[in-house]
Amino acid sequence: MRLHGYWRAFVVSLCALGALGAATLLFAPAYAGVFLCALYCIPSNSVFPIPHEPGVLFFAKYYDPLLIGAAATLGSIAASFSDYAMVGSLLNRSRLGRRTRESWLLRWGTRWLNKSPFLVVVVFSFVPLPISVIRVLAPASGYPIGRYIAAQIVGRFPRFVVLAVIGHAFDVPTWLLVTATLALAASTMLGRSEDADDELDEVTEPVRPAAGQQA
Repeated sequence: MRLHGYWRAFVVSLCALGALGAATLLFAPAYAGVFLCALYCIPSNSVFPIPHEPGVLFFAKYYDPLLIGAAATLGSIAASFSDYAMVGSLLNRSRLGRRTRESWLLRWGTRWLNKSPFLVVVVFSFVPLPISVIRVLAPASGYPIGRYIAAQIVGRFPRFVVLAVIGHAFDVPTWLLVTATLALAASTMLGRSEDADDELDEVTEPVRPAAGQQA
């Protein structure tokens, strides 16, 4: 199977991260958890409903916060390629994508982002705002992925370091972190399910006959 564009870049980034992890296991096995943190932060910084905060807090118990911040940032960079690949596939290769491109909401969002894209990506990457919005708008607006990744690093790295410092300073119970992960993931999935049901109701709402017209 041939991979094109951002999918190829995503696979290459995974291979590079895997090679780095293999070297870590061979020459510095005591830091295997840092590599696992990077792996965890790939899906938890993507469209999947997995929160990254509990994972970073957990791994920070055992390693230097700067190492955890760097590892989590590497995972986020790899996820950036998948952001562009998935959004590009959705917008360009599906009927839903064509309707989405023509929607006023997406057009408004891309115009808003393009006013100051780097700053917007940095702010949404650092503070607890819905970063999933930017994951869609950045590739949809054609914002260069190199600048997107640079903005992700500027915003994500200090965010991960702050979380890691908290996790290193306070021994948050593992059971609480697992519970928080499951609860946040479940609430996100439930919210998406409700949104999908609302959209389906709007699409399937029966057309009422006009007055005087037989049903």
